[in-house]
Amino acid sequence: MIKMKKILFVFAAMIALAACGNKQVVAPAEGDGASNEVAFEVAKNYFFKNGQEIPSSPKITTAEEFGKLFGMATTMGEDGKPTPIDFTKQFVLAIVLPVTNLGTEITPDRLEEKGDTLFYFYDAKVGEAQSYSTQPISLVILDKKYIDKEVVMINEQVKDYYVALERYLTEQIAGHYAPGEYTVPLSDIVAVNDEDSTDIRLWGDFWVYNYKQVGDTLKCVSGGSHPGLIHICKTDENFYVSRFDQVEDGSRYLPSAKQIFGEYFESFQLHHSDADNREVERADVLRIFVRDHGLTATMYQDYGWPAKELK
Repeated sequence: MIKMKKILFVFAAMIALAACGNKQVVAPAEGDGASNEVAFEVAKNYFFKNGQEIPSSPKITTAEEFGKLFGMATTMGEDGKPTPIDFTKQFVLAIVLPVTNLGTEITPDRLEEKGDTLFYFYDAKVGEAQSYSTQPISLVILDKKYIDKEVVMINEQVKDYYVALERYLTEQIAGHYAPGEYTVPLSDIVAVNDEDSTDIRLWGDFWVYNYKQVGDTLKCVSGGSHPGLIHICKTDENFYVSRFDQVEDGSRYLPSAKQIFGEYFESFQLHHSDADNREVERADVLRIFVRDHGLTATMYQDYGWPAKELK
């Protein structure tokens, strides 16, 4: 099986969210007088350019940066023109997901200002397999007076912290590897502390795998291991990853692993070295993924290894 640790692409920094471990971030609730709804416009008829790395921050503040990442998808008719953006007065918040063969719809809901923070509530629904691949994006335009605000992205579909973890691995980690049609995360959890809902901590060995289906076989095209400590925040109803303390590479691997895992270090070592058990777990996760997304695959395969049956 593949045993890669960030060897295909350099791991990019996560979206700049508020770190609950440092300060409590409370998302605004309906009727909360301390928050104000922020007007925005949805930017239409743009696409994410091939070969560009998914941005590590949702903020796009200059025309140069925007032009490097996005192209215009002009079609016939008045509604087919790209929405104009004036970066002297405006900036953009961008959601860019990895290339996928699954029908994906991103719908901006609302933006609310509370103190120095903008809470961006959106809905990202993932459906069944399609006969083609796309790169889902969503762009919203804001007045530049909000440009210095910290942005917290809240997916309204995520109402469980394990779901928040899977979405983070799929949307923020997998996109920095060679794209496939499907991303399947695998979390080998070592320990959990969820006593404080503003800083739920999950220690583990976090894997992502990108697959393409060829015939009846899911072929792994990229992936890797990212061990460390995931911090998750809970708002009124939703969860989101606020920080990822990741084990370093090279000579810093053992010292950083011992520092991050602390009393759970020996347990982490056992988990990380147990490739046989991880392979069993991966097969289980793949079977569920194939079933839930209506795929026809009956086998899976790593590069250079024989295909294995998804019983």
